[in-house]
Amino acid sequence: MNASSFFLAAALFFPAFGASAQNFVAVPDAQELVGSYSAAQAAARPASAGSVRYFGVVTSQDAKHEQFGQLRQAFETFQPTLVVVEKPDLGVASTEATTIATKGVPGYTRLLAQRYNVPTQRLDNPEAEYAYLRTKVDAEQLKLYYLLREARRFHLRTGGDKALTKKAMKQLLAQSASFLPGLENTIQTVDELAAAFQKHCPGAGQWWDAPATYFCPQAAGLYPVGSFSRTLNDAINEYRQQYVYAPLAARAAAGERILVVTSCDQLPAAPQTTELAAQ
Repeated sequence: MNASSFFLAAALFFPAFGASAQNFVAVPDAQELVGSYSAAQAAARPASAGSVRYFGVVTSQDAKHEQFGQLRQAFETFQPTLVVVEKPDLGVASTEATTIATKGVPGYTRLLAQRYNVPTQRLDNPEAEYAYLRTKVDAEQLKLYYLLREARRFHLRTGGDKALTKKAMKQLLAQSASFLPGLENTIQTVDELAAAFQKHCPGAGQWWDAPATYFCPQAAGLYPVGSFSRTLNDAINEYRQQYVYAPLAARAAAGERILVVTSCDQLPAAPQTTELAAQ
């Protein structure tokens, strides 16, 4: 899957609302699912050698949001030697306020990293994750997951009713072969999407407003083994533990202080997510 193709498809899905790719990186109400995680606590803890600190954020382009001050404090107290940022580098602006307003959390994090002269790298790899999930999840469920995720984001951001969301979904389905290669032969119409949702997610409401927990890997345990959400999120957690979190822990074991800034719905599925120190 080509990341640029994915964001192009997302842009086509939201043609009337002028949103940027940054706006699609987080389920807005995901923070409620990680109440045990405190960004303020993470920001206040002093620096220590050889640790990985995960800082959960929500999508916001409001410079007054408290998380931006907490993120500045995290840089000051933790003194990271590496900053890992979810989502691609879209650059920074000349001021903090403009960077937040135009580039959101990823841009502001990279601006702080520049000021503290700390190197950055990207956390997520959508292409690699998609390739892994194709080996673990059947085609219908995998395509259903991606389509439901975008439908929910559209519904939350626009307040669109069924008719508007259905119209937008038709556009996304028409482009889906470009960002979900290999899944062309399943869920080709909105009616097929609705049928797949009823099949795999009975009693979960409407397909355009699927539960937020479906898209939060740390919520996998809320669902029984074999269910749609458990299957997808277990596979996502397996991939990230092996190919994302474990390599960072290995670098921390070598003495690096790594600050990971990621949306709350993408925090590691672990009991303690404020700081995961290498063992």
